[in-house]
Amino acid sequence: MDICQALSLEPLLWLGAPSEGGFLVPDAKATQSSMYGPRGVFYDGKHLIVADTGNHRVLIWFSLPDRDHAPADVVLGQRDFFSDSPNAGGDTTVGMYMPCGVWVKEGMLFVADSWNHRVLVWEEIPTECGKKPDIVIGQDSLLETEPTKGENSPANGFFWCYGVGFSGDTFFVCDTGNRRVLGWESVPEGRKEADIVLEGFGWAHAVVGNGSMTFVADAGKHRVLGWKGVPDTDTEPCVILGQESLREVVDWTGMPQNERTLRFPYGVSLTDRFLAVADTTNNRVLLWTPVPREGAFLPACGVVGQDSFQEVGENKLKGVYKDTLCWSYGVHLWEDLVFVADTGNNRITVWKLRECI
Repeated sequence: MDICQALSLEPLLWLGAPSEGGFLVPDAKATQSSMYGPRGVFYDGKHLIVADTGNHRVLIWFSLPDRDHAPADVVLGQRDFFSDSPNAGGDTTVGMYMPCGVWVKEGMLFVADSWNHRVLVWEEIPTECGKKPDIVIGQDSLLETEPTKGENSPANGFFWCYGVGFSGDTFFVCDTGNRRVLGWESVPEGRKEADIVLEGFGWAHAVVGNGSMTFVADAGKHRVLGWKGVPDTDTEPCVILGQESLREVVDWTGMPQNERTLRFPYGVSLTDRFLAVADTTNNRVLLWTPVPREGAFLPACGVVGQDSFQEVGENKLKGVYKDTLCWSYGVHLWEDLVFVADTGNNRITVWKLRECI
């Protein structure tokens, strides 16, 4: 697995307000085109979904925009595009509080409403602003937002749930504050007990799978863990990225970086051919192909947002441009496109991926 195909990437699209030049961060004021610290992004070939975390909302485009700074079509979590209060000013049936993870499965929209300690589900992609969710997971109703936390917490609620995802038909939630990942064999509702409980994470923040492999971004231990198939509690991972072994936890801060190191990886995405990791405090996204199936400390073969594996500066230490990143928090792969939640720059960037012959 030490030999992999070299990759190159070309920046295509910038969503969010423009920068006025230099290191000036794009405007974060809530509008139809702006964002404030977005942390999650998902594209299903028809809809582009963004968790606009700092504005406590989710933005939806009904197709992939063909120009920079394009306005969204629908907003959820707020009643209009110009509001930004937590919980829509006090209504938890409509509002959100720091949403992060987003996912679309068979036309259903899933949102990790992180600071409300719940997952919200729409049975169809909403076409109207401010539409209430159809299902809540982790709470008994949309009126409840208290965390489920503490030693031996029941596996039917969350404490800061940051990531949602599927591996095959199994639904997973990163119950981040409880340092675990919960899984259900089918989409649950309310406080249904989880079928799978994975523990031992430092700060599990994102989960992704395709039935053949399942990966969890464990930001708190500077690593990504991978399992063949769908894991259960008793199964150790067969892939460890960012660390030399499962028992070793090295904080690479202050050390030279390369194609094997990770610092607080908050995001992970997967296709049949590629694995992408948002290497957040290194201000980059790393890519592997073929998808790793076993081994530790494996080298990436592509980097997004930096000119080499050794460079890790915010915005390449040159300014906010289309090919730079600052705190790359989330990542999503779709065919040959790489979507990056460029949190520190208040935007989403989209890149074209090419394999080098």
